Amino acid sequence: MNWKIPLVIALLLTSMLGVTLYYQTLYYDAEKARKIAVSDREKQQVAFEQLSHQMQTISALDTQHTKALEHDKKLITQLERNVATNRRRLWVKATCSNMSANATPSGLDDATRARLTDTAPRNYFTLRRRIEVAEEQINGLQDYVRQVVLSHHQEAKNK
Repeated sequence: MNWKIPLVIALLLTSMLGVTLYYQTLYYDAEKARKIAVSDREKQQVAFEQLSHQMQTISALDTQHTKALEHDKKLITQLERNVATNRRRLWVKATCSNMSANATPSGLDDATRARLTDTAPRNYFTLRRRIEVAEEQINGLQDYVRQVVLSHHQEAKNK
């Protein structure tokens, strides 16, 4: 009987040690998972702040280029009105490249000056508008690449 009490105490101590080690392992695993979660949250916060900054930059660029495009469209519309009311004229510089150097010009006494067809001014202003839209789109994309893409790439490179 004397040997049973120390054996029971040894078994109890061994089981208590096993339980302690088990819960200690659980604690360390939980602490490791918590640290990973905190690190992930911090990374997400930084990514969110970068995304927010990019969105503000994109919005500012969009506003800037939209205003520039509207201004250009107003100028073209005003020019079109001025041409329609004869305040301004639409001049086209044209040469005939198929004419030989020694050809004499033919003409009539009652001939009028050459003039544009009725659709030419409309087509001209349509093309001017499209050129302005394309120019602003290109400028906007270039600014986007410079201010958003390259700066984001540079920030990622510095980290």
